[in-house]
Amino acid sequence: GVRVLGHRLDDVVRTSEQIAVVLREVVGAADVVADPIRGKGLIQVTPDPKRASAMGVSLSDLQAVLESTLSGRVVAQLLDGRERKAVRMRIASPSAEVDEETLRKLPVPSRPDVASRFDPDADPIGSFSNRDSVPLKTVALETVADVEVTEGPATIKSENGWLRNYVRLNVRDRSPLEFVDEARAVVANRIKLPAGVFVEWTGQFEHAEQTRKTLFFLIPGVLLIIFAMLYITYRDWTDASLMLLSAPGALAGGVLCQWILGYKFSIAVGVGYIACFGMAAATGIVMLVYLREAIELAGGLERMTLPALKQAVLNGAVHRLRPKLLTEATTILGLAPMLWSDGIGADVIRPMAAPVLGGILIADEVIDLLIPVLFYRVRRRRWKRLHPEAAPDRGTATST
Repeated sequence: GVRVLGHRLDDVVRTSEQIAVVLREVVGAADVVADPIRGKGLIQVTPDPKRASAMGVSLSDLQAVLESTLSGRVVAQLLDGRERKAVRMRIASPSAEVDEETLRKLPVPSRPDVASRFDPDADPIGSFSNRDSVPLKTVALETVADVEVTEGPATIKSENGWLRNYVRLNVRDRSPLEFVDEARAVVANRIKLPAGVFVEWTGQFEHAEQTRKTLFFLIPGVLLIIFAMLYITYRDWTDASLMLLSAPGALAGGVLCQWILGYKFSIAVGVGYIACFGMAAATGIVMLVYLREAIELAGGLERMTLPALKQAVLNGAVHRLRPKLLTEATTILGLAPMLWSDGIGADVIRPMAAPVLGGILIADEVIDLLIPVLFYRVRRRRWKRLHPEAAPDRGTATST
């Protein structure tokens, strides 16, 4: 929504209606409505000092009569135990409510001695007292004041001393952050704000913007935590770095699946990428476990030849095929139904499941094809450092 603040209610209402008209033209805006302010009937009594003075009616008497008729005057306090209850005196009306015609005929005290001293600051209570010597007469309210029904505000809302009104709307088929950026520019270019009026943008997009800033730091933090846990597990910087290579594959697969399904980036999608990175790292750990175990079963780098190292890495990668298929099958069976769900919370779970599903499928292929090759290259370099007397590779011998 757009919060319009100002000192004058007319300026706030007019600006709100103008902003509502402009926002309806922005792509993605739906259900645009400015909160209605006007539309409440208001009885307005405007005393005429000249007529009141001529009729002998003081302004204090007039105000006292109106107060006693409309809301009642507090004349005493009634003690009921520890409670204090106000005792109000109210002039009874022939009808249940005081309408415009009844108010016009309301009798107002008229005293000839006040004709020449119309005092608006006189004590309203004293105006009725100590005048027993002066005969009391009454005149109709309409003879000394103008009584009319005008259209006033149904509610008056304020915030921090400013009059306030809202322009409320929903955003559909578009990112709220993108919509707000465009809407701000359109309103700034097409709406000239009156003096003393300013606007503020508020709503759920504020939470999305704050969460997006949090994700900007959270996603790299998650990758660092994954890397730290891998190093703590294997005590090997190289192996931990190899496992972290599954993250780009997961990212590529998640982006591809998100694009195919037509989901825009949102907080739910960002959380899905975080889950995807963790699952891809877990899948890569399975591959690393098989590769390291295959080398250990072959006798270790100290007691094996270079062809044996290559065969051991190949055997470890092949043996990992069945766990890989089981992992992919369980992932697909668990996540695919979420993409077609339509129950409560489906609008959140579908975008979240898309990057996880696509990321796992692509990351598995990266792990199966790339990780064994890189693992072999790293272990071959370490094998050469352990066997400096071994014959060089064919390519090295030819170049020499």
